[in-house]
Amino acid sequence: MSSESALASETQVLESGGDEITAKGRGGAKKLNGGKAGGGRASRAANSSSEILGDGELAPFAKGHGKKGGGGGFKLSNGGGKLAGRSGLHAKNATGPGLMKTATRVAALLRLSAKMPVIRNSDDIATLAAAVANSDRELLFTTVTMDKSLIQLVFLRQWIGNLRGAAAHTFMLGSDKRTCDIARNASVPCFIDGAAPALRGKQNEFGHQVLLKWWYAKELLALNYHLVFSDPDIAWLSDPFSFGSRTRSFDLQGLSDIRSTNLTTQKDHEIICIRPWMEKMYEHGRRSIYPCQSTGLWYMRDRPQSRAMMEGLYGYLYRHPNEWEQKAFQLIVMRYLVGLGDDLPPVRYRLLPTSHFINIEFYEERIKKRMETQNTIAVHCGYLKGMGDKFEHLEMNGFLKRGLAHHRRLYQSVVALGESGHGETIGDKRLYGHDETTVGLSLRRKNHSAYQVAVRRRA
Repeated sequence: MSSESALASETQVLESGGDEITAKGRGGAKKLNGGKAGGGRASRAANSSSEILGDGELAPFAKGHGKKGGGGGFKLSNGGGKLAGRSGLHAKNATGPGLMKTATRVAALLRLSAKMPVIRNSDDIATLAAAVANSDRELLFTTVTMDKSLIQLVFLRQWIGNLRGAAAHTFMLGSDKRTCDIARNASVPCFIDGAAPALRGKQNEFGHQVLLKWWYAKELLALNYHLVFSDPDIAWLSDPFSFGSRTRSFDLQGLSDIRSTNLTTQKDHEIICIRPWMEKMYEHGRRSIYPCQSTGLWYMRDRPQSRAMMEGLYGYLYRHPNEWEQKAFQLIVMRYLVGLGDDLPPVRYRLLPTSHFINIEFYEERIKKRMETQNTIAVHCGYLKGMGDKFEHLEMNGFLKRGLAHHRRLYQSVVALGESGHGETIGDKRLYGHDETTVGLSLRRKNHSAYQVAVRRRA
């Protein structure tokens, strides 16, 4: 049975009123019903687990692992189910005509991915970008390599689901055929990179997709597109393009990686990450100041200074094949803040406001401190290297369920239009089986404990 058939056959567990998640952790149970819970910060047992039922419901089950201690829940004043009810473009694309409009565009992109599965040259990039971009020449792109256990696929599905209507203007670049086959089978349009130069040095350790984003950013800017880059471990809570249009006076805006609930500065307006190992690395031998920006989420407008900076950044990375790309970014972006007479204007740049874009642990801290979160646009699983940590925080805040539930609706709408995705079924039966089996994914946390997620499929 194909992946798309298995997806179409699954039971829709949650429709209305069944959106309560109960998780057992320290201090007993935590409930998130439309984002509501008790006071204090939520925590889990050292080893805990969750079950994803269908694509919309997460039903955690305790296995009795770990130690129990104090602590309780915390109130997610705008999380979980309430987020899906936001007004404006993002909410309109969740159901009804908005959903079908998105599904129609996604279906067209899937057909295009069958016609042009591999990007061979600049002409292919131009053709695909024109198909993906909105009427303002804006597009959102990401680069992905699929892991063996297909955990990345779950991230992609929540990402596409939470993007709502913006999913129709998403340019996903896969590093290989397997990545794109698996994504297409889940109605996620994907195009295989066959144009970017090969990686060298230690950059290979981070995966082909890491340097890939800078090369495609350079090429897309050269074609005069306005860009949003987003890692798949980001939950979008509002339309990314509306924000970009409102803040178009900036050439570049990026997510802050400062370990704080706001854009903290030190004496004399010094910006540091408040994380010693990063500060030591980013200083480049004290040759530069640095902004402490994540390279997992950023906006860039098509302007001469933007194109010059991206050419410079990619060139630097190509000449320094053993340097972490996020470290290199901190150095290069500061150099292009200086204009060169009448020849090149300076890049107008800022860190994105934390009231709109933030790492997930500090989103939770803002809630705990009763800081404003109603206008949050995107939340990134930053500083969470373990997949278990990322899944746990996405679930705890209601973002995982929200994204997967909408992806299910989008997928079913695409299939109803007669579009199968055109991906070969290779290696993805583990998550897309057609029987009653439950597949357990044991995900490592950064403290070396495990967070277990079971994915159950129903005939």
